[in-house]
Amino acid sequence: MFARAYGWLVYTVRRLNTHCERAYQLSKFRSVGRGVKLCEGGAFTYRTISIGDDVFIGRNCCFQSEHGEIRIGSHVMFGPGVNIHGGNHDTALAGGLMKSRGKQAGEDGVVVIEDDTWIAANAIILAGVRVGRGAVVGAGAVVTKDVPENAIVAGVPAKVIRFRS
Repeated sequence: MFARAYGWLVYTVRRLNTHCERAYQLSKFRSVGRGVKLCEGGAFTYRTISIGDDVFIGRNCCFQSEHGEIRIGSHVMFGPGVNIHGGNHDTALAGGLMKSRGKQAGEDGVVVIEDDTWIAANAIILAGVRVGRGAVVGAGAVVTKDVPENAIVAGVPAKVIRFRS
């Protein structure tokens, strides 16, 4: 009897701890809507990311834009391992270290993921991209250019393969 009660207590405390940890993580974003589900293992530049309502972010996602912004709409699904990289390094000048060039806030621009989109597992979205409303980004795709509304894109680099009907 004691073992069963102890097991229940440990289970309950772990669930409460997980809930509090997720709530704390969500509170660190620039803004976050209702019903956002954030799975474990992610890495984020919290202060530069805004998230709408009813968003699912799968395990081990990495959303970073130190000198830009990431705006995520509502009703968006991110599969596991999705990466959004909102910045880049200056490669135009040779003869100096690329990482030594300083950047200012806002210099990297904005990545926008509009409402009702699905970004499948291990997709990568790069700086300055807008993923249109209702779009689907295939697993493993590398998105370097804007994705039209209701488009399904796949490949490296991502290309439109068809439109949702």
